[in-house]
Amino acid sequence: MGEEKPSIMRNIIQNIVVIYAERRDMKITNQFKSRLRTYFIKRLGAFDYKHGWLRIPTCPYCGREQKLGVNLSMYRTNCFRCNAHPSPAQLIMDIEGFTEYHELINFLNNGQFDELQFKEEKIELAESKPVYLPEGFRNISLGDSQLAKSIRGYIKKRGFNLEKFSRCGIGYGTMGTTYGYLIIPFYYRGQLRYYNARNVIGKGPRYNNPDKDITGLGKQFIIFNHDALEMYRSVFICEGALNALTIGDRAIATMGKAISAFQVNELLKSQCQRYIILLDPDARSYAVNLALKLVAYKKVKVVFLPEGFDVNDLGKKQTLKLVYQTRYQSYQELIQIRNSLE
Repeated sequence: MGEEKPSIMRNIIQNIVVIYAERRDMKITNQFKSRLRTYFIKRLGAFDYKHGWLRIPTCPYCGREQKLGVNLSMYRTNCFRCNAHPSPAQLIMDIEGFTEYHELINFLNNGQFDELQFKEEKIELAESKPVYLPEGFRNISLGDSQLAKSIRGYIKKRGFNLEKFSRCGIGYGTMGTTYGYLIIPFYYRGQLRYYNARNVIGKGPRYNNPDKDITGLGKQFIIFNHDALEMYRSVFICEGALNALTIGDRAIATMGKAISAFQVNELLKSQCQRYIILLDPDARSYAVNLALKLVAYKKVKVVFLPEGFDVNDLGKKQTLKLVYQTRYQSYQELIQIRNSLE
């Protein structure tokens, strides 16, 4: 403890020197503070906390959430985790990469603060292999066998249009380990990347998806309807492919409630601006945690489905009714929702 105090004192003295220099080089007026506040709220997603403090969602120095505060009346900042406490102006300069005060002034005077630019997390991506549909695959529209009729009956019962499924290349297995399975291909930029095999009348497990040895990629590197992230400004996030197909062309599926770092990267770096999260009722905490990772960069809303119902169970009409009744949530609101679930 004795060695930490001189270090803390040096940091405080250095901060005072920096603030003095800023006050000498810049006029720290109420108007200037107002522009700082606008930046922190609009670009970083800050929110009013208490006693004049703004809470910044993530500290850029240590990466911890809900630990960095800004008090513009006192003209100071502090991370209650790593003890970083640059001046408010220096905090912005560090985030934006400015080295001169005039760059900061010009930036603040412009006042057009786009959302914070996402810096992609580096992930070692496995090498993909050519993927082929399983032997015996047939398009959903083909065949007059009892198997074909049973698969089509299942599709109709789930509320889907057979012609649309046929155009999407969805089919069924007629032999081997995928006999009696509904097979949903995952295409990305015209290339088959994966497929989902769901048991309808077969004797095997509920799902019989291709192994990593076949695709070269694990499920964590796959997104159903990945192309939607490049085509639409608003996208629905579902767990399973059938739920996404229930919503339509603007829905994707993550193939599970645990969203991988790769999938989060893809969501953040896409041109999509709004996400509506529709995970299953047993994944509410996962849905909120995903929203917290996105909200600093995108508009997000977490829609809670009734217990015992996924998107397909509820149907498109009732699901969209819930979507329209739910507003987009702020970081602070998402924290409150997360706390209520614990």
